[in-house]
Amino acid sequence: MLKNFVIDSEKTIKEAMAKINKNLTGTIFINKNKKIIGAVTDGDIRRFLLLGKNTNSKIKIAANNKYISIAQNSTKNEIFSICQKYKNKIKVFPVINKKNEVIDIIIGNRLNFIPIYEPYLRGNENKYLTECLNSNWISSAGPFIQKFESKFSKIHNNSKALTVSSATTGLHLALMSLGIKKNDEVIVPNLTFAAVINSVLYANAKPVIVDVDKDKWTIDIKDIKRKITKKTKAIIVVHMYGNPCNMKEIEKICSKYKIFLIEDCAEAIGSRYKRKIVGTFGDCSVFSFFGNKTITTGEGGMILFKSLNCYNLAKKLRDHGMSTQKKYYHDMVGYNYRMTNMQASIGLAQLENFDKIIKRKIEIFNIYKKFLGKSNYFKFQTNEKNCLNTYWAIAVTINHKNFKFKECEEFMKNNGIEIRNLFYPFNRQKIYKKYSSKTKYNTDIFFSKAIILPTFPAIKNKEIGYVANTLKKYVKNISLL
Repeated sequence: MLKNFVIDSEKTIKEAMAKINKNLTGTIFINKNKKIIGAVTDGDIRRFLLLGKNTNSKIKIAANNKYISIAQNSTKNEIFSICQKYKNKIKVFPVINKKNEVIDIIIGNRLNFIPIYEPYLRGNENKYLTECLNSNWISSAGPFIQKFESKFSKIHNNSKALTVSSATTGLHLALMSLGIKKNDEVIVPNLTFAAVINSVLYANAKPVIVDVDKDKWTIDIKDIKRKITKKTKAIIVVHMYGNPCNMKEIEKICSKYKIFLIEDCAEAIGSRYKRKIVGTFGDCSVFSFFGNKTITTGEGGMILFKSLNCYNLAKKLRDHGMSTQKKYYHDMVGYNYRMTNMQASIGLAQLENFDKIIKRKIEIFNIYKKFLGKSNYFKFQTNEKNCLNTYWAIAVTINHKNFKFKECEEFMKNNGIEIRNLFYPFNRQKIYKKYSSKTKYNTDIFFSKAIILPTFPAIKNKEIGYVANTLKKYVKNISLL
C-alpha cells in the first residue's frame, strides 16, 4: 500500500523504520507539504544512528535528494529502461505527477513477475480452435465434443465421459444422477474449494464437514467413520492439490455402509493411487478445466461414470431435461450445463500434451524440494505410499513463530513473485460453519502457516530457484525480528 512507502518530513526516524518494516523493501520516500523531497533506505538509517542520532530525530534530516523517480506518463519501455539501468543499485522507484507528488511506486523486480499459474498453450490449441470457428460449430454441438470425451475416456480406463460447463456443475450433476435428495447427508472434507460444499447444497442435501489429515491434507479416514450416520448417502473425496486420498480405506467404508463415492479430481488429473489413475474409483468422478488447472479449456469440466444409467440421467439433466425422443419436449426440470465445441477443441489439444505437462509438474516439485527440503522451516504436503502426486499446486508450510502470510505475500510480491494462501477451511467460513463440529480441526494447525508457490509448466528452473531463495531470505529476515 502506498501509505507504507511515504512519510511526512516531520515524522521521526522510529516512525519511518516502522513503515519500512511494513513495506519490506528497505526504502521510504519523504514528503513535505505532500511533495517528495527525498528518499531513505534502512541502510541510510543505520549509518545515521551510528553517527549518534536517535530514533526520535526528524526523518527529514536523513533525506537523500538523489533519488531516481519515474514520471506519471512514462511508457512501459521507458519504465523498463529505468529499472534495468539501476537494477543493481535501486529497488524501489516513486512515480511522480506534475505536482511532484508520489502517486504510486514501482518495484523493479515486478517487471519480470512470476505468477502462481499460467496455462500451457503450446500445442494444437490454435489450430483446432480455428477449425472449430471455420466450421461454424461453436456451441454445444460439434465433433470436438465427442473427440474430447473419447480421448479423456481412454485415459481413464474407458469410463463413460460427459463434458460439462464446469467442475462445479459436474459435482451437482453427479449428486443428482446418484439420486441424492433433501435431508440426505453427504460427507465433504474441510479443506477444499467451496464448489464441493456448494454442490451438496444445490442438491438440497446436508453437507457433513470432515477433518483432513494434518500431513497429507486429504480427507481423514477416522473422522469419516465418526461422522457416518444412517442418513449418509455419499462421500465426496478431494485429491487435494494433486495428492491422492487413501482410496483403499475409503472404498472399504463405502462398501460397508453402502454409500456412493464421488471423486473430486479437479486438481489431480493424472495422479495415481497405487498405479490406478484417480477418477476410476468413484461411482462418479469430476474434473476441472479452469484456466489455472493442469489441463484447461478456459472454463469447463468432465464427469466420469461407472453406471450407464447415471450417465444417461446426467446427460439429460445437463441438456435442460429434454426428452431424448422428442426434440424440445421436456419431461423433467434440467439445467444448461453444457461445454462448447470451442472449449472442447482446446481441451483435445491440451490432452495431446498431457504426459509432458504432468512430467514437468513433477520436475518442478523436485526442484523446489531440492532447494527447501533440507530446512526445518519448510514442510511439504506428504503423499500416500506408492502414489503419484501430479502437483497441480505445490504447497509448503513455514514453521516459524514470526511467519505472517500477509507480510510474506508482500515480501514475495516486492521481489516479483506471486504466492497464494490455501483455500479457507469450511469451519472458518461463516456460511458453512454450521455444518462442522465444534471440535478443533487439523486445518487450524497448518492453514495459517501454508502458502502456494508458482507451479506453472513453463516456469524456468532458475526461476524456481529464485522463488525458493527469496522465500528463504524472507525466513531469514523474520528470524532477526
